[in-house]
Amino acid sequence: MTLAVGIYSLASKHSLKDLGFRPDTLKESLLWNGALSVFFVFLMYALYMANLIREPTVPSWTLFYIFYVLVSSPSQEFIYRSVIFSEMNRAGIKNPLLQVGLSAVTYCFLHIIYKDWITLAVTFFMGIVWGVIYYRRPNFWGVATSHAIVGVVSIATGII
Repeated sequence: MTLAVGIYSLASKHSLKDLGFRPDTLKESLLWNGALSVFFVFLMYALYMANLIREPTVPSWTLFYIFYVLVSSPSQEFIYRSVIFSEMNRAGIKNPLLQVGLSAVTYCFLHIIYKDWITLAVTFFMGIVWGVIYYRRPNFWGVATSHAIVGVVSIATGII
């Protein structure tokens, strides 16, 4: 899917800047997403240590986390933040609530395959948080890094 969306983006002549591959927002994006990641990692660890989270179902595939960090997280952020925000901007949809909301809903529905309401709730919430940061500091690298960190810890602790 990411390859198809990438080809579409090239054919549609989306610029790298429009897709969030830009140096001018990198520092602030990394700071905001880094702070978010630290907060949620500590929160998930505290919930895990207090036995307030279900038992983790860590994937048996030993290379899963490498795949998740290098392929899955960046792919999701490219599709659900970079391209969707760029398409909405191009279509004249400038309302932040609409941009963040549509991005979060589509990102959430990607996770419907897990058939788990907790996963849907968490991904919708995180879609909103990452969407707000992306709206204010549009940068692919910041949100993709945060997604990878928060995602790995949420899987390891049993939240997702």
